[in-house]
Amino acid sequence: MNITLDQARALDALERHGTLVRAAAALGKGHPAVLYALRQLERQVELDLVERRGYRLRLTAAGRRVLEHCRRLLAAEADLAAACVEMRTGWEPALRVVYDGVCSDAPILRAVGELVAAGAPTRLHVSSEFLGGVEAAFARDDADLMLAVLPAVAPGVVGARLAPLRARLVAHRGHPLARRKGPLDDRALEEHVLVTVRGGDPRLALPTDHAERRVRFDLNDFHAKRAAILAGIGYGWLPEHLCQAELRRGALRVLPYARGHEHVFTPRLYHRAGARLGPAARRLMAALAA
Repeated sequence: MNITLDQARALDALERHGTLVRAAAALGKGHPAVLYALRQLERQVELDLVERRGYRLRLTAAGRRVLEHCRRLLAAEADLAAACVEMRTGWEPALRVVYDGVCSDAPILRAVGELVAAGAPTRLHVSSEFLGGVEAAFARDDADLMLAVLPAVAPGVVGARLAPLRARLVAHRGHPLARRKGPLDDRALEEHVLVTVRGGDPRLALPTDHAERRVRFDLNDFHAKRAAILAGIGYGWLPEHLCQAELRRGALRVLPYARGHEHVFTPRLYHRAGARLGPAARRLMAALAA
């Protein structure tokens, strides 16, 4: 049996991306080449690895078993390549980071800037997702580091706590909730639009989770959410770093919700247990921890 790395990559990419076209794009190849590699792999192992029904291709039970072994081959290749680059330059060849957009961009930008200033030859890829989408991207893109507000659910990752992140329940000063006197109960909130970000999760344990939501306005990110709240569309939770200036000048007001108007999150910086972290990863982790 002579399974090639190209065949292993084709099977891995298909499982990650679901279609030949997307798998080919991820590998930088034409989809006929990916299809050919998959067929050659099936001939090598003498098994049907892919269910070819409908638009989205799925791995068979045998395909999932073979994929486990293919990923071990790819991991061994990646470890060898990284070790060689690090022996030549002292740096890992690449570092992929995904972080939760609810966190401030400033520490990450500062940490990346320090790596660039140090002349690190490591290829850096930094992307943001939100809430539940962070861990999904970490797994899908095989990232090295993950800065997440929600606790990780996948096995095999370890995390270190970072500085707490505070959020406030706010509305525009002209919003009816901001003009009401006295504490606000659940019934008062139910009458108005709650502005949220896609990927919300009950693990956030927000005080407003008890209130019924007749109308909810889901947006793609916290900057859009901030704009919607400033436009008076509704009320919602914003991290302090996104609303401090507006609170100081009075454009936004903290709502005196009876169950609590402040919530503290505990971001964590995760990596895979047993992963070999190079100097760029270690520097980035140290900078974010500081």
